[in-house]
Amino acid sequence: MFGLEIEQIVQIAGSVTVVLGAAVLILKVIYPFYKRINFWITTWEQFMVDWGGQEERPGRDRIPGVMERLNDIDGELKHNGGSSVKDAVDRIEKHLEKGSNKFDELEERLEKLEDKLD
Repeated sequence: MFGLEIEQIVQIAGSVTVVLGAAVLILKVIYPFYKRINFWITTWEQFMVDWGGQEERPGRDRIPGVMERLNDIDGELKHNGGSSVKDAVDRIEKHLEKGSNKFDELEERLEKLEDKLD
């Protein structure tokens, strides 16, 4: 039969079986494992870029990293001479206190006027 002996056919069939088995192993076992590892590597890389920030590049503004953003937030929560959120809240509180005191004074004056009119 085509000049091949049975032993050669068995060897070829065994080789084809090994190649097909390896292909099935790669497709069924290794490829899903590769996809999962690739997903985690990509996720980790994205996290690290977000954490560290990105420098300015053509068409994109600079993106500050997490620590820089936290420092900015922390700065807004401390007194810094007038421009922080904390300073603005303190100013508003003082104005409300003054307004409340003036309202109390006005209320006292109105009560005195009512007493005089009665």
